[in-house]
Amino acid sequence: MAGPELATPTTLPAGVAFLQTIAATDGDGSQAPGQANIWDLNNDFSLQDGGNDQVDTALALSVSVGASPDSFPSDQLYSELTALGPEMGVADGELQVSFASDPAFGGTGGYAFLHPGTEVRLQQTLNLGAAAGGVSLSWSGNGLPDFLNAKEGNLKDPTEFRQVVVRDAAGVVQSTLYRADPGGETGTWGTALLTPFVGQTVVLSFEQRLSAGFGVIDDVSVTDASSHEFVVNGGFESQGTGWHVPSTKVSQNLRSGVRTLNGLEVQRSFYTQPNLLWGRFTDVFHNPSAAAIQAEVTYDSNLGSDSRGIIYPTPGATQKALTSWDGDTGDRDIGFVFGAADAVTYQSATALHTSDGSDLMVFKFNISVPAGGSVTLINFLLMNGTDTGRAATDITARATEIDTLAADIANNFKTNFVYQRGLTQVQLDTLKNF
Repeated sequence: MAGPELATPTTLPAGVAFLQTIAATDGDGSQAPGQANIWDLNNDFSLQDGGNDQVDTALALSVSVGASPDSFPSDQLYSELTALGPEMGVADGELQVSFASDPAFGGTGGYAFLHPGTEVRLQQTLNLGAAAGGVSLSWSGNGLPDFLNAKEGNLKDPTEFRQVVVRDAAGVVQSTLYRADPGGETGTWGTALLTPFVGQTVVLSFEQRLSAGFGVIDDVSVTDASSHEFVVNGGFESQGTGWHVPSTKVSQNLRSGVRTLNGLEVQRSFYTQPNLLWGRFTDVFHNPSAAAIQAEVTYDSNLGSDSRGIIYPTPGATQKALTSWDGDTGDRDIGFVFGAADAVTYQSATALHTSDGSDLMVFKFNISVPAGGSVTLINFLLMNGTDTGRAATDITARATEIDTLAADIANNFKTNFVYQRGLTQVQLDTLKNF
């Protein structure tokens, strides 16, 4: 039997904010068309929000030696990140461009929605051989203000951009008609001239590299002095007819820089696949000293349900997982799989719409790290598109989809290689809690 697909170095994505390609079934909408939630990491590699207030923060890490706690600091930089494979594509749920009509995302009628990503392009080949006189390009959508005000993406590529360019058949940029990046913008959003390309066949390309935020493109038109239209389906009323979206691969497996906590060199990693319900947090604790270090590792999470969360040990997970749903409705279901922990602390609300629970959830692990050696801990966080609280009549309701998957991870991590995908051999060899 083949083993898991192990991590290999690859190209950095635009940042650490990955949309989850699953359906929202709770009526709360989505982060993007077909993408319910977002894995947006803080600068300490804890999770921020989740997209539907599932958490205020999840899996913040600290290390105690004796009575001295030391937290993984919130000073991680994009430049310190290392991207690891496997690279993800369409088969993994990676979305580049959707042709949508839902007005919730800023378009009217049909339009093209450019998802956050590393190299997103929406293109059409234009034959301007018969163009007469001046040639004008126009389009509509969201421009610079939306780009600069994206609310997600704490660890983002400082060279992110959105642009409209002309490329030749080989893909080489011939002209940049519009560009917005952290330094500002060049060109005019919504209008440009293509007169220099009269007599040629060129590729019009709407492009972006963003860790969060999006681009709506609509009403694309290229006309000459005789009002001849050269764009096919510029209003996207026929979905993507006439347009091309190049296939690209991206990494959603990122490793932090090293921080030293109470003598241990700690490195955090995050991995997720777009169309799965889970993200995996992997932490390696290396001891560079000549003597073993006994430490207590603590993971703190704060739920977004405002002390109204219904929290319970996941059925069938042998005390290795917890499930929570919002007893006051509003927040989607969530689950944690922590494996063999030494202490787990939580407090559920005792009734619907009652705030006598606690948002704080704590997992603790006692580790002994040998001189020159390492210990690895893994935690899984699960999010879906369901809000169990909307239909629950009392706290005996169960978040079935989260329960089923959490139990499978807890019981089958070692035999189902999908849960090990993207780990390194060192992480697998030194894993303590599964």
